[in-house]
Amino acid sequence: MPIKNDAGELLPTAIPKVTIVKHARYLPEDTTGNADEEVDILARIEKNLVDAPLAGFVAEGSAPFGAMSNSVDAALKRATFSGMPVVKVSRGNTSGFVDASRDPLAIAGSNLTATKARLLLMACLMRLGSLPPAVDPNKPTETETEATKAKLAQYQDVFNTH
Repeated sequence: MPIKNDAGELLPTAIPKVTIVKHARYLPEDTTGNADEEVDILARIEKNLVDAPLAGFVAEGSAPFGAMSNSVDAALKRATFSGMPVVKVSRGNTSGFVDASRDPLAIAGSNLTATKARLLLMACLMRLGSLPPAVDPNKPTETETEATKAKLAQYQDVFNTH
C-alpha cells in the first residue's frame, strides 16, 4: 500500500487505524471463549476491513501481564487472522512485563502503556504492512498460521527494541 505521494508527503489513507481495547477482570466473564460475545471488537474488525487498509488493535489487559477473558482473546485472534496485528499490554502499574511467550499470535508490548504501544504499532503498520489474512479468519490453516507468526516476529523485533 502506498504511504507517500510523488512529492514525498504522507497520504491520508496511509495513516493506520489502531483501536485500543480495554479489558477489565471485574466484568462478567464469558468462559466459553465465544468471540461472538465481543460485538464491539467484531464490529471494529468489519469496519476496518472496509475503511482501513492498515489497521490493528492494542489490547490493554489486567495488570501485571495483560491477561484477557477467553472471549476477548478469541475476538482478537479473529482480528489477527483478518490481517490486523494485536499488541497486548497491561493496565495501570506497568511493572509486569507482557512477554511474547504468553500469546504467540499477538505482539508482546512489554511494559509499554497502551498509548505508546498504539503509536509504535501505527509506525510498524506503515513500515511492515498488514498481516497476511486467512481465507477464513475463524479457521486459519496451519500454513496461514505459520505465515502470520512469521510476520508477527517482524513486529515483535521492533517492539523488543523500543
